[in-house]
Amino acid sequence: MYDYLVLGAGIVGLATAYHLKRLDPDASILVVDKGSGPGSGDTGRSAAAFRAFFTNRANMLLASSSIRFYRGIQESGFDLGMRFIGYLWLLDERSRRRVEAGLREADRLGLPYEHVDPDLVAERLGVRVDVEGSEEAELAGLGSIVDAVLVKEAGILDPDRLVEYYYEKLVSAGVHFAFNTEVETLIVEPRRPLGIEGEPFPWQDARVAGVKTSQGEIRAAKKVVAALGAWCESMLRTIGVDAVSKPKKRQVFTLRAASEKLEAMLNARGFNEYGIMPFTLLPRGVYIRPEPRERAFWVGVSDDLGRPFELEEPPALEENFYTLGILPVLSTYVPELAGAYPSGGWAGHYDITPDGLPVVYEPYESDLIVACGTSGSGIMKGDAVGRVAASLALGMDEAELASGLSMPVRWLGVQGRMAERELLII
Repeated sequence: MYDYLVLGAGIVGLATAYHLKRLDPDASILVVDKGSGPGSGDTGRSAAAFRAFFTNRANMLLASSSIRFYRGIQESGFDLGMRFIGYLWLLDERSRRRVEAGLREADRLGLPYEHVDPDLVAERLGVRVDVEGSEEAELAGLGSIVDAVLVKEAGILDPDRLVEYYYEKLVSAGVHFAFNTEVETLIVEPRRPLGIEGEPFPWQDARVAGVKTSQGEIRAAKKVVAALGAWCESMLRTIGVDAVSKPKKRQVFTLRAASEKLEAMLNARGFNEYGIMPFTLLPRGVYIRPEPRERAFWVGVSDDLGRPFELEEPPALEENFYTLGILPVLSTYVPELAGAYPSGGWAGHYDITPDGLPVVYEPYESDLIVACGTSGSGIMKGDAVGRVAASLALGMDEAELASGLSMPVRWLGVQGRMAERELLII
């Protein structure tokens, strides 16, 4: 028996346990995960980029709070590999029209960004900005780069180091972990059991009292937090709870900077203090994420329409997804990568909500806290989502963020949700 059970040792589960212990120091907490260690699920497969450049207020608060918290860790001497290299959107005419409304809203909100001359981008990155007359561009419906938008308060970090930080702090605070422990079912029982077979009945006041696992039953005196990411939907539906989010496979491919031109691209100067290219987004959503320690690029794209919602275990890379889904765009704008073949990569899942906003709520006053739906923003919003989940578990109406501001917990719930449209979607 523990006061709190946290299911899942990814970024949201770790952050929730961390802030539960911070807010309730005497509480006994157990984090359960089927993996062999913390962050062994989709958190460890993240591209681990971050930005606070959103138009939805909840997204802005979550991301800016988390970034501030991570920056504080970095500045305290625990290296998270956090580098503010910036985000660079390269826009053709079609994609510029799509983001115009978002940039107008960014101006209204006072969010800092700057326009960069496409010719300067071509000079510094070796990107091909004029693709008129290109057969590949015509086939893929790609246009010349007409604008570039640079957001400097954004960048990359090392997800393994972030996991390590939380794990070390939790262990030293007395939080317990059960790894290699798969949750089989959630235990639902009446608060006042009568000992009658078939309980709980519809007229009984029921709660989620714990879990049955591969290592036996574990119970929670206060709350169970389901921070299971892509596994939330399949676990919660067995007890009639809507996770609101669903899993969708995502893939990341590694390309080596195997030529002088690619080395120059990776180490492009003039964008940030590190002499590293920014996290760069090409038209149609293909991204290039620099990984200077590996002398490589991580590339990917979100294939939304057509990709089914499903949990693939284990998720596998699809060679054709790179050659047919990413390479046509990549080779059009970065000809030096036209002949590049991935040296590696990995696949994982996003747990996606319809509005792209995380979900934190307690269904049916059940003592179950659902914390999922980070939609690919788990790293950049993880600490703040953990603060909201911990606050809800403790019965608080508002969560105090690292920025010093507070957020109503209902903003991430299913009622009172901050349902403003997000206009700056990658």
